[in-house]
Amino acid sequence: MSFALTSFKKDLARWRQDVMSTLIWISIPLMIGGLITALMGSDVKPHGVLLMVDQDESFLSELIAGAYSAGELGELISVEKTTLEEGTERINEGDASGLLIIPEGFGDAFLNSEPVTLTLKTNPSQTILPGIITNVTEILLDAGFYAHQLFGDEIDLIKNLGDEPSDAVVGAMAIAIQNKMESVAPQLFPPIIDVEIVEPPPTEPTPPLALLFLPGIILMSVMFSANGIAGDWWREREQGTLRRLVFAPGQLGGFVVGKAMAAAVIIGLVGGLTLLLGFLYHGISWAKLPSSLIWISISGVALFSWFAALQMLFSNQKTASIISSMLLFPLLMVGGSFFPLAVLPGWIAAIGRASPNGFVAHRLTLEITAEGAWSIVASDWLIVIAAAVAGLSICAWRLKSGFARA
Repeated sequence: MSFALTSFKKDLARWRQDVMSTLIWISIPLMIGGLITALMGSDVKPHGVLLMVDQDESFLSELIAGAYSAGELGELISVEKTTLEEGTERINEGDASGLLIIPEGFGDAFLNSEPVTLTLKTNPSQTILPGIITNVTEILLDAGFYAHQLFGDEIDLIKNLGDEPSDAVVGAMAIAIQNKMESVAPQLFPPIIDVEIVEPPPTEPTPPLALLFLPGIILMSVMFSANGIAGDWWREREQGTLRRLVFAPGQLGGFVVGKAMAAAVIIGLVGGLTLLLGFLYHGISWAKLPSSLIWISISGVALFSWFAALQMLFSNQKTASIISSMLLFPLLMVGGSFFPLAVLPGWIAAIGRASPNGFVAHRLTLEITAEGAWSIVASDWLIVIAAAVAGLSICAWRLKSGFARA
């Protein structure tokens, strides 16, 4: 046991001098996780500006201006009145989503059912908001046409009212409009249907999407550090440490255990920092922090041991590093580091949960979203412990079978 502690202290001292690698293992997941969290937490709605040149300045042109900014549409579009020269310059510079020109005489032309042209220019660098403005304009034109078809007589009467119409005329016109509205109401409005709303059975609340990203981001830092620490076997071989160790009776096991202990500490620090920031941001109960930290530390040792066993299969460090890196990123993709397993299709999520890091990330998700701490079942703990022991045993076997003497 004393030799294992010596090996443990030696590895910690060496990794303490290689601060840059540790910073890389931490910074990349934090950067990706920060971007994803910012995107998931943003609630920014698109907003555009419609420039309006009102050359008519009539009651009807004012109604058109109000139609673009009424109700929920007003949350997307702001109407700004401007001159033709300024509006043309701004739309050409891309400073607005659209420019609507209402020509002089528009109101009279509408009342007299005469042709009139509204000019609408949209910003080609935008897609959604100009499309909304175009659709609203077309709806307004259609509404004007059908208003003429339905209330043509009343519109003719309005033109001849004069400045001070009598109460009798105004009342008769209002009654006529009401009667027409009642006659077309069955065609304009759907029939009343009695709907019985049946409440669905209560379901458990779904965790926020940003929270579901957290375990995958943590496992990304664990995977980076586990793969990086696994490459330390090659440094030990180049320095001749492994060659001397093989011939030292009874010290090989302690050396491997010491490396595993150092890996647990380093991976715990790297993954624990990401874990701590996630707990702070999402307000997760601190009672779950010890169990989560121990889980990623032991799982990190298992991942480290198998990355090391993989690298020991090759004859040189360059090939081993390339192969392990080629394996690393597909595992990150399928294991939930870029897309949470909970939002993936069922068959893809099943594959992801069966991958080594996906298995760990899925159990970590259950731990941080459960009602209480230590919710990971005992069989899952035994699986990661057995995986760590098996991986370290393969590493010890490779040291005896020729890796140390190559």
